[in-house]
Amino acid sequence: MKSTRYYIFFLTLLCVLPSEARKRHIVNISRDYQSVKVNEDSTVSFCYCGRGKQVYVQSDLFYADKDSTRYTDKTRRVKMHKQSDGCFHVTTKAVQPETYTYCFRVNGKRKSDPLNNDTAWQMKHKWNVVSVGGSTQADWYQQPTHKGTLIRTTWPCSGKTTRRVNIYLPAGYGDDTYPVLYLIHGLNGYEGSWTERGRAIHILENMVAQGLCEPMILVMPDVNVEVHEDRPSHYTLWKNVFNYSRLCHDHTIEQELVKLVQMVDTTYHVNDRHYIAGLSDGARMAANTANLLPNYFSAVGLFSPVVHKQQLPVTRNLSPVTHYYVYSGKTDMFHNNAIRFNRRLDKIQAPHEYTETIGGHTWRNWRLYLSDYIIKINQ
Repeated sequence: MKSTRYYIFFLTLLCVLPSEARKRHIVNISRDYQSVKVNEDSTVSFCYCGRGKQVYVQSDLFYADKDSTRYTDKTRRVKMHKQSDGCFHVTTKAVQPETYTYCFRVNGKRKSDPLNNDTAWQMKHKWNVVSVGGSTQADWYQQPTHKGTLIRTTWPCSGKTTRRVNIYLPAGYGDDTYPVLYLIHGLNGYEGSWTERGRAIHILENMVAQGLCEPMILVMPDVNVEVHEDRPSHYTLWKNVFNYSRLCHDHTIEQELVKLVQMVDTTYHVNDRHYIAGLSDGARMAANTANLLPNYFSAVGLFSPVVHKQQLPVTRNLSPVTHYYVYSGKTDMFHNNAIRFNRRLDKIQAPHEYTETIGGHTWRNWRLYLSDYIIKINQ
């Protein structure tokens, strides 16, 4: 009987030892394991150490077109290969300095990178973010050294509803007063778009560190057509599309933005320098809000704007006069729209500046426009 027990114990030990060895091997992998790494030669290496038979990485890093007319940054799936360490690997070709998004595809199912907390929502999916430095612009997108505070809050709107808003307060925020910049997202965005995809806080803090601008308060509201308290607002793209006529004509959201401005002015240490900017359809809302608050904004930034003559400034004969900064890519789907609006500003002799770049309707351009806009309003 005793010998039988020893025999069972011996067999159990044989089974357990390899398992424990595997566990130690997995622990060692997890300690050294980097899921994404930017290399010195501007390539990007991906590593996935989870279970799976077929593993892909999906990213705009593999998309070669540098002058795209695409509406959203196009991605491509590339197969990862299992190596001797038991993990799946793939490395890109050398890429331009920029901010990119990616996710893994494991056995046909989408999977976020659990080791990368830098994420961004696009439509109904969360993407991981990786930034490749090496140029002045791209270095502004990197993680800043001195960090301010991001407050996720709401502001009261009509009908006893509230809307979400992200408010950034600069490092050292105290009794001093600060300029304020309102950033309006586009049709398929939400209140987190300017921080996640736009890297607005990264850009501002790195520029402040380099002495290119002074600290500012950033206000980034949700301007979707419907308010959902129980689900993220980035789910509402199709509601925005189906209600676009309402969005364009009743200006309800812009009137809510006026209430937000009043709340910010009474809650935070804001001085008399106020700015607003919006991308795509958000540019239309930014222009409308500026018209609802005559003489309040010193400058309006219109990035790849969907604007018409109804958004022309109505305060051109008053003082001080709002300055307009219009930006567009040559292959942007709304490029002609931006050109027409610029000509209308010429005709009414409104102070403005028009900047044209390569590329299309992408975050790659909007980050560039925001950087340039911040420099210009600080000159």
